[in-house]
Amino acid sequence: MLEIDLHVHSLFSNCGLHTILELIEQAKCLGMKGIAVTDHGPSLGGRLNSPFFDRFRYPDDGFVFYKGIETNVIDAQGTIDIPFEYISNCDIVLLGLHHNIQKGISESSYTDMLVNAMERNPCVDMITHPNDPTYPIDYMKLCSAATNHGVAIELNNSRTLYRRSSDETTIGMINACIETGCRLAVASDTHAIQELGDDSAVSPLLARTQFPKDLLVTLNAETVNMFLSARKKNKSI
Repeated sequence: MLEIDLHVHSLFSNCGLHTILELIEQAKCLGMKGIAVTDHGPSLGGRLNSPFFDRFRYPDDGFVFYKGIETNVIDAQGTIDIPFEYISNCDIVLLGLHHNIQKGISESSYTDMLVNAMERNPCVDMITHPNDPTYPIDYMKLCSAATNHGVAIELNNSRTLYRRSSDETTIGMINACIETGCRLAVASDTHAIQELGDDSAVSPLLARTQFPKDLLVTLNAETVNMFLSARKKNKSI
């Protein structure tokens, strides 16, 4: 079980099933120390709104609540769909390739999209599910670029749990992180509430690869907070 889950979708994503308060209460029932709600950007129909970023405050009762966005690459030059006006109020920005991007393009093209997006958008903190077989990636090139920009690579529990990526592919990504010294963040990619905080599918893969704990962003609540605190300066407008 993750102490803090950095990839959680609410009803404000078309794919999420629960309210923000339902997700928070479930996390607290599980004994978690915090979550980040990271709904999709507008290219995937995400209903991001200013009251969430400007006005919502969760009481400080020992539970940490991070505000985030899972933004989408929208072109080959690395443009992303994050609303500019919300960046300064974000605690975390995730970035991934999703179904708004054409399928069947080359591995090098998909890799360049993510690399270009990191270079153009310093607010990005984490690359989501780069082991998605729909969008093949050159892991060494991606992880090298992520290391240079201080960006973490996500180890997405749902992709393994629901067999949407092979263990061989995922281990290849993990090994590329090890070789390049790239930070790795385990996250659930919650859409349904029973997925919240779950790392059971990918924990055996970390053990099998003997992944170094000093590269694991989500080792515990303290390492998550240190990572996001260090990245906060990149959200300044």
